[in-house]
Amino acid sequence: MYLAKPWVSPLITPEEVAAIDWVKTNTPERALFVTDIFGGELLMGRALREGVEGGDWAIVPNVVERMADVDKFYDSNSSEEAWNIAKKYGAEYVWAPNRQLFAGFSWKSANEAKFYDARYFEPVFENQTKVFKVK
Repeated sequence: MYLAKPWVSPLITPEEVAAIDWVKTNTPERALFVTDIFGGELLMGRALREGVEGGDWAIVPNVVERMADVDKFYDSNSSEEAWNIAKKYGAEYVWAPNRQLFAGFSWKSANEAKFYDARYFEPVFENQTKVFKVK
């Protein structure tokens, strides 16, 4: 059951839906977020914001590399490593929901402590979903 839990838990939380209102009001249209697949689809569908992965898979270059990088981005304990990955893709924001994330290879937690390093990221929104600005 442990391995199945993320698949039967909510893929999008009510807090994420509420955070979309903030995103629509406070970020530019088409702003780029580092997010997992499901968050990327939510951001595109509800707010016309883009994810480093997700969206129109047919035209996204280097999809497998992007999935590996986003997987590493959320897994890493290093603020600098996460920042370098965000900058590699030109991401302006980080989407950190309070749920398991799926970047394409495995389920994981956001490991969000690294996003509070003020040298690399700035917290800009928080309910149980957090949004950080990439510096």
